[in-house]
Amino acid sequence: MYDLKVIYNKVKATVQSEAKEYFVFDDNYRNYPNKPKMSDLETVSLAITAECLQIDSENYLWSKLKKDYPKLFKGLPHRTNYNRRQRRLVDLISLCNHKLSDVLYEQKPNDTLIIDSMPIPICHIVRERSSTVCRHEARDEVLAAKGKNIIMNGWFIGYKLHLITTSTGVYRDMLITGANVHDSYFLKLITANDSHLSGHTLLGDRGYIGRATQLRLFDEADLKLDIPYRKNQKDFKKYSHAKKIKRKILKSTFHNCAMS
Repeated sequence: MYDLKVIYNKVKATVQSEAKEYFVFDDNYRNYPNKPKMSDLETVSLAITAECLQIDSENYLWSKLKKDYPKLFKGLPHRTNYNRRQRRLVDLISLCNHKLSDVLYEQKPNDTLIIDSMPIPICHIVRERSSTVCRHEARDEVLAAKGKNIIMNGWFIGYKLHLITTSTGVYRDMLITGANVHDSYFLKLITANDSHLSGHTLLGDRGYIGRATQLRLFDEADLKLDIPYRKNQKDFKKYSHAKKIKRKILKSTFHNCAMS
């Protein structure tokens, strides 16, 4: 938590500069009759900072803010009020995340891209038939499903996060599906309209092997898909050690997040 203040100030300054069109009412997204203690800009910046530091517990975050940074957040509201504001501003937080990723990406525009997936469990497998969380077809846009994952050491109920980042960890694109969706499904949705991915090499594991998909991505989206060969392939070639290291960093991060 020692770098929370530094990260928060950098995030706030960048959001205020790059997404100023969203905060036209004294650092707020909309005009409030009664000005809140904590502005929308501060709420969004704190939410993104917590994500950067991988802080999942708001209770832990609030206790540290009050104890270690009382002067940094003088107008800190009650945790319940913050939680409600954060949920109302979820779309704005997503937009600001895109702005931040674009700023970071501009520093290394030719960086290699990496694609991988991570399980997001919502309940234990023993509750497969009784749990109704995130399984309402009329209400939930994406339904939780049953899937199998090596990291989870078996079956789980939930979602799968498909993520594309640079080799330095800068977010570029993502998709959330049910746990039963194959990894290669994300590649099928990439088209020429995804210009932010064009002109790059995309590294992935053997779950993304598919010659037809590789050719389509290269022709339509100007995206080169680089996948390790299977040992039984006729045209087998040894995979670059440097590429393995790049993929392993992201995979290790996903493994730690899934197990935590």
